[in-house]
Amino acid sequence: MHPGTARRIALHQAEIARARKAGYSAIVVTIDTPVAGMRERDLRNGMKELVTRNPWKMLPFVTQFAIKPRWLAGFFRDGGLMKFPNVVLPGEGPMLYADVGTALEASVVTWADLKWIREAWEGKIVVKGVHIGDDARRAIDAGADAIVVSNHGGRQLDDVHATIRALPEVVAAAQGQIEVLVDGGIRRGSDVAKALCLGAKAVLVGRAYAYGLGAAGEAGVRRAIEILRADLLRTIKLLGCPSTSELDRSYVELPDGWQH
Repeated sequence: MHPGTARRIALHQAEIARARKAGYSAIVVTIDTPVAGMRERDLRNGMKELVTRNPWKMLPFVTQFAIKPRWLAGFFRDGGLMKFPNVVLPGEGPMLYADVGTALEASVVTWADLKWIREAWEGKIVVKGVHIGDDARRAIDAGADAIVVSNHGGRQLDDVHATIRALPEVVAAAQGQIEVLVDGGIRRGSDVAKALCLGAKAVLVGRAYAYGLGAAGEAGVRRAIEILRADLLRTIKLLGCPSTSELDRSYVELPDGWQH
């Protein structure tokens, strides 16, 4: 076995053991980040150079800090560059922010990995990053209990379909055997309703709660969820639908070519 493969498997096994010890009932296996996408804003702002902590490499970008002293003070009050305590590298401790790109490449998941993960983990497995029907079927065959239609916020690969566009194909391929969830672009309660109409069991929300968290901490997250919930209820009432469980395709019109 290649040394890199052995290290990757050891890392995954360590994380599975931590999840089991912590009492988790399910794990989510992300399959759409074999490498980091092209984040052009990060390149423009010198993110790669700044996280190296090398003064000479950081120097051309120091003015970004100098013109924002209040932000810089808050940055240092919070401890500077963050670590990832939820990702513990064997023998090294919590992963540093600067190591994210390397860790992604070292941790890429293949279908073969999903097989041994299924054998190692007795709980539920959710496969996140499914975007086509064929991958939905492969995930089911590999023992997934649910799948998430996701394009990683559209930040990984240009020109992929929006997840709402990919959802009908994946739902059709799943054939009701497992639950299908979806994320990406959920900004309003009406977006939740559309996803449910197209067969999603539930939606995942990232940006809305992150904005709430940034603005007001835990209270902000609660408020973001309240806004989504209120808008969802308003939407189904305006549709004349008595419950979210009764939303179906009769409430939406699909453009030509969306049917699979």
